[in-house]
Amino acid sequence: MIAVVSPAGTALAGHPARAAADGRPLGQARYYLRHGGHWKADGWTLPPALDIEHTPHDARRPCFGLGRAATVRWIRAFRDEVRRTTGRRPVIYTTTRRWNRCTGGNRAFGATHPLWLADYSDAVRPPAGWSYPTLRQYASHGPLPGDQDRWNGTLAQLTKFADG
Repeated sequence: MIAVVSPAGTALAGHPARAAADGRPLGQARYYLRHGGHWKADGWTLPPALDIEHTPHDARRPCFGLGRAATVRWIRAFRDEVRRTTGRRPVIYTTTRRWNRCTGGNRAFGATHPLWLADYSDAVRPPAGWSYPTLRQYASHGPLPGDQDRWNGTLAQLTKFADG
């Protein structure tokens, strides 16, 4: 479980689901929703999130062994299943570099999917399609356990976001 802290409060999120090259985005989405992606409209639990970042177990197969077009199709299929099941589009968790490398800088998701950007720099640059990150992971350690994340808005906006 991940706690996202705003200046005035905390919201909870399951760990983002990681894309996989097994060719089964529907199965991955279903597994995620059964084992940690339990979103509910309670004003407290953040929507499901899809993790598009490095492949930690196989550096020779970047982007989960998928090409750019296949990665975009995988994301769409995962998204469609999450939306069909929960009524919510997933948050996309990524870095700008990884998004550009794995999707070719695809802009199609920026207008409809919140961005959870992992960016530890002072000059935040969201991937193409997004003008700002909804959430930002800004450090790997700090005063709270684990990664440090920041909500880009007010507590009222966070509550509305979590509520759906």
